[in-house]
Amino acid sequence: MLLFCACWLLTLSGCDNEEYGMYEVDRIVGSWKLVEVYNDNNNGRGVWSPAENVYSYTFNEDGTFSSTRFPQCTGGNYSIYDDEIVLDFDCNNNRTMGISSVSSTFIEEFDYDGNNVIFIPTYPACDKGCKLKFEPTN
Repeated sequence: MLLFCACWLLTLSGCDNEEYGMYEVDRIVGSWKLVEVYNDNNNGRGVWSPAENVYSYTFNEDGTFSSTRFPQCTGGNYSIYDDEIVLDFDCNNNRTMGISSVSSTFIEEFDYDGNNVIFIPTYPACDKGCKLKFEPTN
C-alpha cells in the first residue's frame, strides 16, 4: 500500500511539471519582435533603450521556430526547461550566423513583463547584465 501511495504521488507531481511546461509553451507560441535592450555596465544602474538591430521570432506549437536574427540561418527547434528556452538554430556553419560561437544553440533565461517576454542571454557576449524585450506581434 505504501508503494502504491508513493507511485501515485510521483505521478501527480509529474503532471504538475508537465502542465507548467505546457503553460510556458502555450504562452510563448506566436510571433515576437525585439523592441528594447537593457544594458548594465556593471554599476547596477542599467537602462532600457530602443533596439537598434530589430529582429523577430515566431514560435510554433510543434517546437519549431523561425527568426530574422541571422540572415543565413532562419529557424530551428526550441525547448523550454523551467525558466530557460533553448534555441537550436538549424545552421551547420556558425560563420553564416556572423558569430564566433562554437555552437548554433543559444540558451536564454526568460520571464514575462505584462504581455512582453524578456530574454536574458546566458552566453559570454552578454555578460554585462543585458536583457532583450520582445513584444507580441500577433
